[in-house]
Amino acid sequence: MKPLTIQRFTFGKLRSNSYAVTDEETFCIVIDPGENPQSLLAYIRNRKVDYILLTHGHYDHIAGVDEVRRATDASVVIHQAEADYLIDPKLNLSFGNEKQIKCEWPDILLNGNELVKCGELSVKVIHTPGHSPGSVSYLLNDEYLFSGDALLAGLIGPTDLPFGNRGQLKTSIREKLFTLPDEVAVYPGHGEATDIGIEKETNQFPNMKSFY
Repeated sequence: MKPLTIQRFTFGKLRSNSYAVTDEETFCIVIDPGENPQSLLAYIRNRKVDYILLTHGHYDHIAGVDEVRRATDASVVIHQAEADYLIDPKLNLSFGNEKQIKCEWPDILLNGNELVKCGELSVKVIHTPGHSPGSVSYLLNDEYLFSGDALLAGLIGPTDLPFGNRGQLKTSIREKLFTLPDEVAVYPGHGEATDIGIEKETNQFPNMKSFY
């Protein structure tokens, strides 16, 4: 398989990461398109985009979904527990913002543990709830993990949000993400990239007995 190109874009006040992943010839996927994704759209303009993969349904990660879908006709993929987040500003937390986010219904609903094939690319879906009930992480070719707001560099995603659960998130990280090989690269929903080995060694949050 040809080497992957992973391009990061950071959008909005919350500085949320969106990603385009391609082998430059046979496939392209977009992960978590954020608000005003013009630079992302310019990057993928001449590429056939197969999927728009959503790690979860909070507004900062879905604000650009419809714009990217209209431009590419790609299938939108999200965990079934958060399909309603796309159409409900209260659930996606944009209610009360200057711009409320309402997207069209997704094309593919996940339960977790699926294997999505895209050309030679293999995408394993890992259900990692805690930040939100339907949060998932995507493991590409057993080498690259797109963790959304579950695992961040040196941190975990916030759980002081509706339907967040810190104990559940710690379990998701310890039992599902920290069991991956140390060399797996991690591309989070906010902040810089890291890897599983670094986070197992330095990230204290998943192993804390309590939070203050």
